Amino acid sequence: MKNLKNFWYVCELSTNITKQPKQIVIFQQRFVLYRNSQGQVVALKDQCPHRGAALSMGWIDNDCIRCPYHGWQFQADGRCVNIPSNAPETPIPPKARVETYPIQEKYGFVWMFLGELPEAERPPLPSNLPEYLFTSMRSATHVDLDHANYVRLMETNLDFAHVIAVHRKSFGQRIPLNSTVRYQVEEDDWSAVAKFTYGSLNNSKKVLNFLLGGRPQSTLRLSFYLPNLTLAEISVGGDTRFPIKFAILAGYCPIDENTTSVKRIFFRNTLPLPWLDKLFIKLDYILAHEDTVVAETLIPQSLPEPSEELHVAADALNITLRKLQQKYLAKGWSLEPSGSKSDYSNGHSAKHSAVLVN
Repeated sequence: MKNLKNFWYVCELSTNITKQPKQIVIFQQRFVLYRNSQGQVVALKDQCPHRGAALSMGWIDNDCIRCPYHGWQFQADGRCVNIPSNAPETPIPPKARVETYPIQEKYGFVWMFLGELPEAERPPLPSNLPEYLFTSMRSATHVDLDHANYVRLMETNLDFAHVIAVHRKSFGQRIPLNSTVRYQVEEDDWSAVAKFTYGSLNNSKKVLNFLLGGRPQSTLRLSFYLPNLTLAEISVGGDTRFPIKFAILAGYCPIDENTTSVKRIFFRNTLPLPWLDKLFIKLDYILAHEDTVVAETLIPQSLPEPSEELHVAADALNITLRKLQQKYLAKGWSLEPSGSKSDYSNGHSAKHSAVLVN
């Protein structure tokens, strides 16, 4: 399956972008991000037009980025404003420009637009994430590098049926093996959500069961938002007055077809003490790694055509993801191979766009 363009891609955690240049790679293309003096994120192609040096190895000078090779200075709009080796009266060549990319920040992530749609026609960022995540939950972040395709990894987080197999040694041990999985999917133009409640054997002995209080019922609510965001909400305790809640908001940043940098925000309403963040990050890593070791073995890594794989009722949410992807690919919203300039130019070589969304 081809990759989507004309969408806002989660590309980094907001906390990881500072006044120091940072390189990110999406679909084998290098970008450099940094914050200006107003706190806005600037995004440019990470390649100096002079000799092709990585600008991310340079430094910030008066809200501009300087090339590490010859010190050429580029504004946030991509225009070169200083070539140190030239005499002051020497005109700067018109081609001394770097491509720039529209940026937004929301939900703890930096989002970058890949495509050529004008601003008024771009798909929106997700607007319906549950507010309780950000108002009543403790959060902790971490980044994982996985050797698997980003959509394959997304699908593991949208799969109710894999719990009894992939996670059989962790929280899956609480669930009967023969659990019929049926659910309804609600979808809109850009996202979908489904919910399923598991029964429980209630006899696991792991530390996870202690954290969950040994309670008998777990409800999982899974969502995706095109092109590369998923949300897993876990509620343990059924109809009790104060159920234990966890949530994982994950952005899957595709480095290439077989490598993904996953930006994860882990939320919890239990034991919300800062010094316990590392414990819960480790727990989230362990559970995510159980998914990854299986996803890395899938053949092929890039999604095949729908008719080339078998599907069952429990795959409904994944099928919805693939259906929405196909909808926009049919509109011509597919990225060209990484050697093509057009899909990464965004039409912003001369005009920078940076937006901060609260």
